Amino acid sequence: MLSLKLKKHWANFKLDLDLEIKPAFTALFGPSGAGKTTTLNLIAGLCRPVKGEILIDDRILYSEKKGINISPQDRGVGYIFQESRLFPHYSVQKNIEFGLTGTPQEKRRFSFSEIVEVAGLAALLTRMPADLSGGEKQRVALARAILASPDYLLMDEPLAALDLTARLSFLKFLQEIYRKFKLPILYVTHDLASVLNFADEVVILQNGKNIGYGRPYAQLDQMIAAPLVSSADIANIIEMKVTSDKSSKGLTEASCGELSLVLPHLDCTIGEKLTLNIPASEIIIGVKKPDGLSATNILPGKITDIHHLGERILVDVAAGPKFTIEIIPATVERLGLQTGKDVFLIFKASSFRRLG
Repeated sequence: MLSLKLKKHWANFKLDLDLEIKPAFTALFGPSGAGKTTTLNLIAGLCRPVKGEILIDDRILYSEKKGINISPQDRGVGYIFQESRLFPHYSVQKNIEFGLTGTPQEKRRFSFSEIVEVAGLAALLTRMPADLSGGEKQRVALARAILASPDYLLMDEPLAALDLTARLSFLKFLQEIYRKFKLPILYVTHDLASVLNFADEVVILQNGKNIGYGRPYAQLDQMIAAPLVSSADIANIIEMKVTSDKSSKGLTEASCGELSLVLPHLDCTIGEKLTLNIPASEIIIGVKKPDGLSATNILPGKITDIHHLGERILVDVAAGPKFTIEIIPATVERLGLQTGKDVFLIFKASSFRRLG
């Protein structure tokens, strides 16, 4: 548990936090100037509160009353900045190994080979930072931070410079990092779509105060309050395995459990695993099974929830995996959509975006 009771004042800004964050992949969400980066800097010990305390479980990192202020290097906190901050004269391998510097053998929870494998960096170890893409640089920075065996990982919008495909791929990777290593992550973002797609929990900051905390969809009312509204598309991330390659027809078939989908032809092999994104705005929803369509994927499902996102409507449908579909309010009334209703999802093969 990360416990924060903090006050930090400047001439024109006040940060006043009082919350407890359970171990998870947690988004720290809010507009520019809300205090997100300052919060990370306070946790990391890069700046000092006026008063309050910071604890990870029962370990005190800072306490104004008890006169405790642990130095940044001794807090057991990893920090990934907006820029990767790799050593330009070190190879990828040496950059990652630097994470072991100052970490005693008995406190090392992860091995170099384990982290390199999970981060997908084995083929890049001899490369120099100048030869890496933005996403690759951030993977190296993350591997270096994890190898130091921190108790908590802080990330300050490290994906801001990446394109959508690279950003989604990296966020999926962060999910896997948390689930594999149970390493709590506090991830700063002002992108609502990233929060809804990937975060387990969200803390909402506005004007220096935490105005909400919990599961992302349960906090929608707080997140869409001005100026936090986002027009970004909502992704549906699905993991599949290639079952058939019909290159002569320009198609690839893939499955996820009992679900089988037809995709555009992909350069892959039978049995290969794929991570796909299907944007919520590109899925059509119907209450009757359609006939005579060019779309090749028609899936039966059941509505599990309907969310209001400002003027947008997000409909969750269980169709094997859970899919989120974006529609306009008039469609809900016209089709009589409600929780528990049986529906059909329709999407073209070209709606799929491959990640990674």
